[in-house]
Amino acid sequence: MATAKRRRKRYFVLVRFQLKYIAYILLFLYIGAAVAGYTVYWTTWVTLGEKLANVYPRGRLIYIFKTANITLLLRILLITPVFIVIGTFLSHRIAGPIYRLNEYIESLKNGDYGQRLTLRKKDELKGLAVKLSELSAKLRNEKENRTKKIDDLVVSLQDNKVDNSVIEQVKTSLSDI
Repeated sequence: MATAKRRRKRYFVLVRFQLKYIAYILLFLYIGAAVAGYTVYWTTWVTLGEKLANVYPRGRLIYIFKTANITLLLRILLITPVFIVIGTFLSHRIAGPIYRLNEYIESLKNGDYGQRLTLRKKDELKGLAVKLSELSAKLRNEKENRTKKIDDLVVSLQDNKVDNSVIEQVKTSLSDI
């Protein structure tokens, strides 16, 4: 039986988790940009500042460096939406499977062992999904075996001419287990 391809319908399935993931990406982007910017600024100011001080007035040099800082800051802000989109896609590769795993576990809690958990090609947590599918198959087999044993016991009781009310009581008691 061919499984239907699961397409992404919503990019934010675990909003809080995904926003936190995106915030971490942006935080590291800004920290990296600040360190790189400060390093470039300091190196340029120390190395070229003294040499250019003879060519440019000090006020002009400060203006050049402030302009460079503002340009750097604007470019970081302009690239922020790109990192938000990238963060959304990357976080969905984790949040989507977590969402599906939660749904799948809920169906297992409700006794539905017939479903198979499938994730998209590039999703994370595939190993966990395989293990849960194996667990579901094992639980389904055990349930089928118990049902078969109960049915065999009922047939045996009927063959021994046990009262139907007793048979129903035994069957109900065993089914509840």
